[in-house]
Amino acid sequence: MTEPLPPLSSRARSLAAVGQASSWAIADEGLRRVAAGEDILLLTLGDPVCPPHPAIVAATKAGLDAGRTHYTPLHGEPALRSAIARTEGCEHGHVMVMPGAQHAGLAVLTLIVGEGDEVILSDPFYATYPGVVAATGATAVRVPARADLSTDIEAIAAAISPRTRCLFLNSPANPGGTALSPADYVRLSELCEQHNLWLVVDEVYSHFRFDGQDVRAWQHGPRGRTVSINSLSKSHAMTGYRVGWAIAPERLIAALGDWCAAALFGVCQFVQDAAVVALSLPDSELADYRLAFRNRATHVVARANALQGLSAAMPAGGMFVMLDCRGVEPDDQRFARRLLDEAQVGVVPGSGFGAGGRGHVRISLTPEVETLDRAFDRIAKFIPQA
Repeated sequence: MTEPLPPLSSRARSLAAVGQASSWAIADEGLRRVAAGEDILLLTLGDPVCPPHPAIVAATKAGLDAGRTHYTPLHGEPALRSAIARTEGCEHGHVMVMPGAQHAGLAVLTLIVGEGDEVILSDPFYATYPGVVAATGATAVRVPARADLSTDIEAIAAAISPRTRCLFLNSPANPGGTALSPADYVRLSELCEQHNLWLVVDEVYSHFRFDGQDVRAWQHGPRGRTVSINSLSKSHAMTGYRVGWAIAPERLIAALGDWCAAALFGVCQFVQDAAVVALSLPDSELADYRLAFRNRATHVVARANALQGLSAAMPAGGMFVMLDCRGVEPDDQRFARRLLDEAQVGVVPGSGFGAGGRGHVRISLTPEVETLDRAFDRIAKFIPQA
C-alpha cells in the first residue's frame, strides 16, 4: 500500500487561496497567443520595451568579461550601497541590496509581521501584495481607496486594530497612478507613531511623476518606522536584471542581512556593477525615456475619453492608465476577455487588483504610441458591438 505523501504547509494553502495567478490569466493568454503567431496587441505588463542604456549593457558585459560572477557581501557591494544612498538621500548603513523590489517587499514583511498580525493595503493594490502578506502568515486588510483611486488615509485610520502592525502602500501606485502627498505623510506618521506601526512604501515608480513632484517615504515618513522599497526595473528598463533595494532603519537592515544569508546569499557581482553605472547616469541621459511615459499617458487618456462609454483620468505617475469601462461593460473581466477575443487587444482586468479596481481595466504605457493607437483603433471598432 502506498504511503500518503507529506502535506504542504498552511502557508502554501494561504498563497493558493489568494489566487494571484488569476490576476494575470488574460495577460498570460495574450502572451501565449502572440507566441502562437496571432496578431494580438498587448497593453498588459509594465515591462519597458526598450533596452537598458548602452552604458548599462556595456557594464554588464565588462563585469562578465572580468569574471565578476562570484558571491557578494550580504548587504550588497559597497559601491552600490553608496550609489543607492546618494540617490535616496540616506546613509550607507540604511541600504540593503535585494534581487528586485518584489523580493525586498517579501523580505521586509517577513521580518516585521507574522502569524496573527494584520497588514493594511489600500484597495486597489498591486496584484502581488496579498500574496506577499499571505507568505508571512499575516492577514491583509483591504481598505477601499477614494473614488479617484487615491489612498484614503482616514479610512486607513478607521481600519487600524490592535493586531495591525504595518501599512503597506505604493506611491506612485500600480494600478491607480495616484501618489502620496506631503500632507498624507504627515497623517500617516501620526498614525504610525500613535499605534506603533511600520510604514512600508513601494516606490518603484518614483522616477515617473507626471505632476512634477518628488515626495519620498524616507524623507517624509515617520523616523525609525519607515521602509522604502525601490529598484532599477522601471526607472532604468532593467526588469530582467532583478536588482533593487530596501531603505530601512539599521536594526531592520541587520535582520535583512540574516534573511539574505538564509534566502539567496547576495545579488551577483556583474549585476551590481551594472547597477552602479545605472545610478551614475545623469538625468539627461534618461529624460527622453521617462518623459515618453508621461506623453503616452496623456495620449491614452485623450484616446479613452474620446470613446463613448469609456473614461480615464491622468495619473500622477507610474506606467499605467486605469480605464473605466463601466459605461460599456460593468464586468471588467468580461470586458477584458471580449477585447482579447474580439478585438485582439490584451489588457488586465482591474478586479485583479482588488475590489477598488472593478469596472476598470489597466492599460500599460510601455508600448510605443503607434501600438497604442492601433490598439485604441481596434477598441473603437469593438465598442459599438459590445
